[in-house]
Amino acid sequence: MADARAAMDGWVQRVLGVSVPRSPQNDTTRSRIDRRAVWREAKESVDERLNVLAGELRATEDPDATRIADFGLFGIGKGENVALAKALIEFESGGAAPQSRQADALRAAIAGYRTVLSASRIVPLIDAAPFQAKVGMAATLGAALDRIESSIA
Repeated sequence: MADARAAMDGWVQRVLGVSVPRSPQNDTTRSRIDRRAVWREAKESVDERLNVLAGELRATEDPDATRIADFGLFGIGKGENVALAKALIEFESGGAAPQSRQADALRAAIAGYRTVLSASRIVPLIDAAPFQAKVGMAATLGAALDRIESSIA
């Protein structure tokens, strides 16, 4: 990416006779993370562990545990999932220097998801389930939110 940027800057200098100013706000050579990938990987990791836990719950043959496995594990943060995904897409579409409203929207979506994790009664129950599957939902998703939030300049 740095080579492509240097080549483009060289062309602008040769053809147009101007140099492209670089600042921390528009320097695309700085290290960037793929925020959507960070979130997707965290969610997929949690989903895999939730599936293992659901299997263990079903194996108990307890009707209540089976019902939780079938319906109760995957409904956490539905609205917040959509809001976070939307904010990540809009932030990334802002290019090298997203507008502050996009950054504010992403911060708000992150805060909304943090609220779901901290206020949910089921998240701590899932994370403390006395089964072999250890989901670590709050820690895994919280770490991804931390990483995404710290990458917003």
